[in-house]
Amino acid sequence: MRPEGSSLTNLDSTNSAGERDSDSANESGESESRRLVDHYFRHEYARLVASLTRKFGIRHWDVVEDVVQSSLQRALNSWSLRGIPKNPTSWLYRVASNLMLDALRRDTRWNELDSSFDVPAEACSLDFALDESNLQDDILRMIFVCCDPSVPAESQISLALKTLCGFGNLEIARALLTTEASVAKRVTRAKKSLRTSSIDISNPSPEFIRERLPDVQTVIYLLFNEGYSSSIADKLIREELCEEAVRLALVLAEHPQTCGPRSAALLALLLFHAARLEARIDVSGAMLLLKEQDRSCWDQRLLGAAFQWFRVATTGGEMTRYHAEAWVAAEHCRASSLDDTNWDRIISAYNLLGRLAPSPVHELSRAIAIGYRDGPEAGMKAFSAIESDTPAKDYYLWHATHAELARQTGDTETARAALDRAWGLAPTHAEKELISRKLDAL
Repeated sequence: MRPEGSSLTNLDSTNSAGERDSDSANESGESESRRLVDHYFRHEYARLVASLTRKFGIRHWDVVEDVVQSSLQRALNSWSLRGIPKNPTSWLYRVASNLMLDALRRDTRWNELDSSFDVPAEACSLDFALDESNLQDDILRMIFVCCDPSVPAESQISLALKTLCGFGNLEIARALLTTEASVAKRVTRAKKSLRTSSIDISNPSPEFIRERLPDVQTVIYLLFNEGYSSSIADKLIREELCEEAVRLALVLAEHPQTCGPRSAALLALLLFHAARLEARIDVSGAMLLLKEQDRSCWDQRLLGAAFQWFRVATTGGEMTRYHAEAWVAAEHCRASSLDDTNWDRIISAYNLLGRLAPSPVHELSRAIAIGYRDGPEAGMKAFSAIESDTPAKDYYLWHATHAELARQTGDTETARAALDRAWGLAPTHAEKELISRKLDAL
């Protein structure tokens, strides 16, 4: 997997405005600059926020976010006129650091409360050097900060997804099966609580890490889920989110303070799904169901790594939802076709998942598996037994599952009504197109 967008290290800084001699060239340069700033907003925003927050302190988080926004706008204006600098990353971090210093020095409260503040030398240097590994570590470090025990778990996750993963309120609401208004309140409360925290971001203690690790793993899991099944209308898969989630999960699985069966199981789960990404969409951009996918297109290198980490995960005595979900994914990846799938094992895995992490969404998948093993009537019976609240029933897959089971039992009227409801709730064009195909087939 590779993030979308051009490699920033390959950009040519000689494309300055002074070297263009036509209006069309100027428009082209502005378009290129806007494209690059858009790229930065998607891929660098979180790293900027994390790096500056570590440098200037968690209590200035809101100022940091304002400064990052200003830096990106300044990049758009400057690069459109003067061309893209040789090292856009260093340029942007230097500008952001200087803007941050200016903002804090203008604040009288800063002078009163932090008169002894020692400005980091690199923040003022025109030769502001960057270590890419440190920048990536800053993101993970800040996710740990978001997962403060003083903040309710749902607020921790909402804040991390909002600020560090670039999610909108709608995306978070979909991931957590809640409302946008609830997400906004959670983020506001979490920030307010963390601003008074005395957390040492640069050197977290082992206790700090151990206490917050489960919630950090949840954030990474949800980050991958949004990449795997996006809530953005014109993009079913956001590969850059999947890649970042896998990278963060790998850091946890390999680091001596965060490794263990739970981290290994999470990484294995993400790798199993990442291996199948390219096979989920056909050449026209239409979504393909598991039974329609060309399994020869699954990434064998990633599958090999997934099975390796899954074996590591099963060597300890700990059993988690990630183990159960990875078990399901492993069984699908072992099978040469849908008919060759061991549904007994998959249902056993869903039974385990139901005990470890009860969820109507997991029950939906279990009902589908029962339908494949025991027939559509048994699948519909399992679906009808699921107890769910309103948020889950606003999930398009709830109605898509109902429709498929109804279709298999011959109840086309119920299937059509359920598909109509699923189409209205589906977040992406690709998913709506898939549902339209099913409606046409009826």
